[in-house]
Amino acid sequence: MSDVLTVGRNFSLRVLIVEDHPIQRMVLKEMLVKLGVSQIDEAEDGCQALDRLQSYNYDLMICDLDLPNLDGIQLMQHLCEFSSLPAMIFCSVQPEEILQSVRRFGSYHELPVLGCLEKPIQRRRLEALLQQAEKANSHAGSHSISSCYRFSRVELLDALHGGQIQPWYQPKINPQNLQVVAVEALARWQHPVHGIIAPALFLPRIDEAGLSEQLFYKMLEHSIRDCQLWDEQFPDLKLGVAVNINVREFDLPAMPDRVLGIIKRTAFPPSRVTLELTETQPLDNLGYSLGNALRLRVMGFNLALDDFGAGYSGFHHLREIPATSVKIDRTMVHQAAGDMTAEKMLGFAVRMLQSQNVSVVVEGVSRQQDFELVKQLRVDLVQGFLLAEPMPQAGLSGFVRRQQAAC
Repeated sequence: MSDVLTVGRNFSLRVLIVEDHPIQRMVLKEMLVKLGVSQIDEAEDGCQALDRLQSYNYDLMICDLDLPNLDGIQLMQHLCEFSSLPAMIFCSVQPEEILQSVRRFGSYHELPVLGCLEKPIQRRRLEALLQQAEKANSHAGSHSISSCYRFSRVELLDALHGGQIQPWYQPKINPQNLQVVAVEALARWQHPVHGIIAPALFLPRIDEAGLSEQLFYKMLEHSIRDCQLWDEQFPDLKLGVAVNINVREFDLPAMPDRVLGIIKRTAFPPSRVTLELTETQPLDNLGYSLGNALRLRVMGFNLALDDFGAGYSGFHHLREIPATSVKIDRTMVHQAAGDMTAEKMLGFAVRMLQSQNVSVVVEGVSRQQDFELVKQLRVDLVQGFLLAEPMPQAGLSGFVRRQQAAC
C-alpha cells in the first residue's frame, strides 16, 4: 500500500485509485492532491483492489475499467457480496454509451456508482463527483442499525399491534403544476430503542414471519384514518392513497371482502384507494388474481402495477390484470436524462402505457434533469426524493400547506 499523502485538506475522503498504468495513476493522484484529497491509496489491478477493499474502509474508489487479472466489471460483481462499500467512480477510454451502461449495471446491482469519467479525466468533472462523495459520506449510516439484527416474531407482532409500525407518506405529484394528488403509504417502524427503522431492515423479516397480511390491513386502516384527517384540514383536496400488497395476499379469496369491510366501516370512498400490486413477483394463481382484481374494480377500488420495467413479467400482467395505473420502476428513470438509450426506452414505455389508457406514475426521480424529462413525456404523476421524501402524517400536512402557499 502506498503512503498516505498529507496536504491541506478540503475533502475528508479516503480514496482508493485502481489503475494499472503507472503514469495515469500518478497523474490522477496529483490531480486529487491538488483538489484537496489527503488520503490516497493505490491498487494496480482488480485483484489487488479487492484485497484492499476487504482489508480497509474507503469512502471512494476511482477505478479504471480495463484492468489486468480482474477487470472493472468483474470487480463490481465481486463487490455485490460486500456489506459495506465505498462510493465508486469508473473511468475509461471506452465510448460514452459503454460508460452509461456501466452506470446502469451498477444501479441494477444497487452499487453506489456516482458516475463514469472519460479519459483523460477532466478536473472539473472529477471535483463535482468528489463533492457528491463527500456529501454521501457525511450522511452514511446516520439512519440505520445493523442489518444483522434479527427481530423475533413476537417483537414484530408487538410492534404491529402496539402501533409502532405506521405508514409514512410519499406524495405523488402532478409534474405540470406540482400539486399533490395522492400519497403512497410506506411502512416505518418507530422502535423504542433504535428509533426510526427503515423498511429494508424489517420488511423481509415480516414476510418470513408470515405477518405480511396483518401489515397490509394495518397500513390500510391507518392510511384511511389519516386521509380523513387531511379531509378535515384540506376539504377541497381529496387525496388518494396507495397501499402496497404482495401477490400472496392479493390472491387470497377473502381479500376483496375484507378490504371492502374496512371501507364500509370508515365510510371512505373506494375510488380514493389504490392497491399497488408488486409486479416483480409472478402471479402464482392467475385465476384468483384476475377474479380478485375484477371484484375490486367493480367495488370501485383502483389497482396499480408496481415496479413496471424491472419485474417478472410486466407486459403479461398488464394484459391480464385490469389496472388503472402503472408505476414505472426507478431503474428506468434514474439518471435517464442525457442517456440516449435510457431516454428512448423510457419514452417507449410511457407511450405504450398511455396507449392502454392507464395512468402512468414515475417513481425514483432524484435529479432535476430526470424530472424535466418525465415532465416533457407528460406522465401523470411523479414520486421521488427530488420532490419529497416519505414523511409522517403531520409532516405531510405541513408539506401540503407549503405547496399550496407556493402555487
